[in-house]
Amino acid sequence: MTEVEIVIKPEKAHQLAKVLVSVWGGADPIPPDVIIAIIQAGGYASLASQIANGKKQFVGGSLAIVGSHQGKLHSHVTGVIPSAINSGVGRALKDHQWSWAKENEFSTISWTFDPLVRRNAYFNLIVLGANVVKYCQNYYGEINDLINAGDQTDRLVVERQVKGLTVAPSGSLCVANGDELIIQTPPDIVSLRNTDRETANRLRLEQRISFESAFANSFSVQGLTGEGSFVMTKRKVG
Repeated sequence: MTEVEIVIKPEKAHQLAKVLVSVWGGADPIPPDVIIAIIQAGGYASLASQIANGKKQFVGGSLAIVGSHQGKLHSHVTGVIPSAINSGVGRALKDHQWSWAKENEFSTISWTFDPLVRRNAYFNLIVLGANVVKYCQNYYGEINDLINAGDQTDRLVVERQVKGLTVAPSGSLCVANGDELIIQTPPDIVSLRNTDRETANRLRLEQRISFESAFANSFSVQGLTGEGSFVMTKRKVG
């Protein structure tokens, strides 16, 4: 069972920083003092824990920033340590974040994800019911953590609706028809980056061209198929 708690005290901010290091590697991806500053500015921070062998273990965390964009909460990072992936921790963190946003009267929660990572696309669009807002080329520039090093940081920006709902949303798989575009994802880009960097880079550029062309021609992301492909639908004008 996963328990999620709000981070308030400095010692828990330091623990969250350690969890983020476990996920992304390197020096502190987000130092404890920055986490504390975000909390003091009214932002959101949380830690997820599980009991293993009778001992509490921190297995994930999330950090979100409050902006001035029409009551939106921007989720900067949500991560789960490798040993706890696929154990429900990510869902628990995002639903806790949604409940906190609801209690604090936010309208939506935004965040970004790498559209090449099929499992993340499924999690964000199907499990969480987020809607794609836009596509951004090399959103963060070069990042030298263990996950992103050597790759372009192309991202989809998504939003999860909060205002007007009583329960956290979820999505459903999409079936494409003849009028829609399909943008594919590789089965496991994370492994491919480690075994065939050249192919991984080629897939990045191919997907970038497809997304930028689709958005430039008034298509938007309708959803995700069971095979892990994005379905793009022509937006109606007027």
